[in-house]
Amino acid sequence: MKITTVMGSPKKHGKTAAALEFFEKQLLSQGHEIDRINITEYHINGCLGCYACMQNQDTTGCVQKDDTEQVLMRIISADAVVYASPLYSFGLTAQMKPLVDRSFCLSNTALLDGKRVALLITCAGPEEGNADLVKEFFHRGFDGENKGVFHTKLIGEFIVPFSDASDFSDRALKAADALATSILNDL
Repeated sequence: MKITTVMGSPKKHGKTAAALEFFEKQLLSQGHEIDRINITEYHINGCLGCYACMQNQDTTGCVQKDDTEQVLMRIISADAVVYASPLYSFGLTAQMKPLVDRSFCLSNTALLDGKRVALLITCAGPEEGNADLVKEFFHRGFDGENKGVFHTKLIGEFIVPFSDASDFSDRALKAADALATSILNDL
């Protein structure tokens, strides 16, 4: 199975990267292929809202010429996609949000139909009252079984709160295990 991970943190060696690496190592050890996209290595403009992408249902169709097409093709080619981001102001990072916005070009295509998708979030505070907005945002976009914008299958949202606490690695490893189990059980 090929899993694409999209690392949305501006810190390449921060807490989100550590939690995502736990997940990736577990799946690699079981023989699965991992394709990590470090979003900060790509130039992705914000969506223009021009709807030109809605003209063709067989391609991504965005008129902008940046790295988005390359990133989207890697997502399309995966069996499952994990979006990983630290929580910034109750949402995804400024680096990750343009990719999600630009993914709108896939909402009227069959390019993501049935693709398994999951969210991995790290945050400095508690999950409750902190990560609820990003979880709702993700549900509305990626839970295709419940009228999400994309026709994907949402496997779950995995939140690792209190990322500054001394037991972060233990909790991140547990979240990574739960995420890996959810993806593998859904095959």
